[in-house]
Amino acid sequence: MKIVAASCSNLRDVDLQRAWAEIQAEHADVLLLLGDNVYLERNDHSEAAGLAAELRQLYARQFADPGFFAVLSDLRARGGQLAAIYDDHDFVGDNRCGADCSDALRRAARAEFVAAFKPVQTGEDVYHVRHLGVVDLVVLDARFYRLTPAVSGADPDAILGAAQWAWFEAVLNGSTARYLVVASSTTFHAFGDQSWEQYPSAFERMRSLLRGRPGALIVSGDAHRNAVYDESGVIEIVTSGVAQRSRAFGCLRQNFGVLDFGGDALSVDLRSLKIGSRFRFTIPRDRWFLP
Repeated sequence: MKIVAASCSNLRDVDLQRAWAEIQAEHADVLLLLGDNVYLERNDHSEAAGLAAELRQLYARQFADPGFFAVLSDLRARGGQLAAIYDDHDFVGDNRCGADCSDALRRAARAEFVAAFKPVQTGEDVYHVRHLGVVDLVVLDARFYRLTPAVSGADPDAILGAAQWAWFEAVLNGSTARYLVVASSTTFHAFGDQSWEQYPSAFERMRSLLRGRPGALIVSGDAHRNAVYDESGVIEIVTSGVAQRSRAFGCLRQNFGVLDFGGDALSVDLRSLKIGSRFRFTIPRDRWFLP
């Protein structure tokens, strides 16, 4: 089972997104998009209609990008799957949390995402699980029910909300696949300014569920870099910046990750134009920690 993961695609910065051709060449079984699939021009929307209209226009532009269109067409033709979630830039705005906004605003953002990507849904929600042979892929919604850390840092239900947490724990308890991949739009460890570590109770709750579980890992985006980490006892693979330019120097980023799940080991290949962001390694399932 091969999963290619990518996030942070900004047509404002990169008007011809070449990384998608490389991704297409991987012939993945699943393309996992971890959020910031487009970038809102406005981060101060307060009216649902205006937010919906901008998102609709941005999704149309992204889906018309030749490389993105080609990789999705190839995926469909081969019988592959597209799994996607949103993050702040393709939800209600930079660093904004859904539960801090009006219900109309966050529902409008979710509705446009559903119309564009047609994701698997759990009721009205876009969190879901896909059973992919040796892999159970759990795609979390870390935006819709999220409050700012100052409000909910001590709440064990933070980030996901009580109902999604209960659903997630039930999925974990019922999973018998050799690998469990938890997809989060924001990083678990403190790589950026919107990590799970800002919510100590929720962070420890997730850590207690995944730590020491062979085959379990978190795949995340948002941070505009590739990174790997397991100091907490939970393996995290970060891959972000598939079509992005650095703020400081304007350098092009084409970061994405290739995860190849075998019966006995996971092979990881994190691609980047920057040498320091390239990683290639294997994690045997019977020695489930970073090499």
